[in-house]
Amino acid sequence: MLGQNRLVSTPASAWRVTTIGDAEILVSPRQPTAVVRHPGQADRVASWADLDIGVISADAIVHAAPDGVWVVYQPQDADDGDSSAPVAAVHVGPDGTARRIRLPRVMDSLGATRHGLWFRTEHDPGPDDRDAWLADTRVVVVNHDGTSISLTVDRRILFVHESGSVPLLTFSRGAPDADTDGAGTAYSYRYATASLPVGALPDHLSPATAATDLTDEALLDELTGMRPRYREEPSVGIPWERIDLPADRRDAAVAALVDEFGDLAHYWRGTDGVTVPLSIGLTEPRIDVVGEWPDTRVEVTFRHPILPSGRLRRTLRVFDEAGRILMHPYAAIHLMEDLDTHSPLPPTGEREVHEF
Repeated sequence: MLGQNRLVSTPASAWRVTTIGDAEILVSPRQPTAVVRHPGQADRVASWADLDIGVISADAIVHAAPDGVWVVYQPQDADDGDSSAPVAAVHVGPDGTARRIRLPRVMDSLGATRHGLWFRTEHDPGPDDRDAWLADTRVVVVNHDGTSISLTVDRRILFVHESGSVPLLTFSRGAPDADTDGAGTAYSYRYATASLPVGALPDHLSPATAATDLTDEALLDELTGMRPRYREEPSVGIPWERIDLPADRRDAAVAALVDEFGDLAHYWRGTDGVTVPLSIGLTEPRIDVVGEWPDTRVEVTFRHPILPSGRLRRTLRVFDEAGRILMHPYAAIHLMEDLDTHSPLPPTGEREVHEF
């Protein structure tokens, strides 16, 4: 079965498009803007440029519901347990009304139904903690008026959504099955789906008592059905207001990104103490910090066999346009993978720098 990663690759800059009745709601993934379109009517634009989503940059996650769409801003480093990073959300109705909520601590969004926006208060347990997979999951469901209810579910929830006129909950049957061989341990997950009450939710749900097991194909069909459509229009977009990021957070963000690359020429160290570069043949690395906040960027230049002459450069922004910190997890590993899989580049001048 599929792994426990519910992320699906999506175009980074395309607007998310959802149809609610005769309304088409388009949400920008990068800017705090939604456009609502009705046939024969002028576009309605909603914005929340001053919404507090914390100091970490966050792209929008869009969940459709029968009464509109939820736009959720989940901090990029939420998995690292930064309790200072809030989860903020906006509900955009078919009439263009935008209502805001803000949760006091990090929670994972699970999707939306007619009941509201669903969150779980904790991450999944380790794959080998079999008892924990059958323990209750604490869930918070938030309405667009800011009210919320809490309930427990006796399984680990993967996601919730509406299918036609029925709200559904998809969950893990139990702990993943482990398959161990000489190369390590692989885990496979067993999922099922169950209908939720169309009315008020109870204090406790036991979905496994009346559920349908999902094949890989059926799970992918559910995920595909939940996804919004994508469109490169409209051209309208309202930028975020600039935040006031303290100087110590700015300095720490720059230092963290510089440290991510370490000493590229001696990146890996064996048990015998011998070091090798990040990628075989990488030499003469140099790291420069260029520009002032929020336009600061880290430029990493080096020589590598895929470019017979000249230098390669990787440039990463440290902050977004509003001044929030951009996270670049595993940036050095991504660079290594790109170098190790890229075809040789045509020769350049010895002093030329090729952006990579």
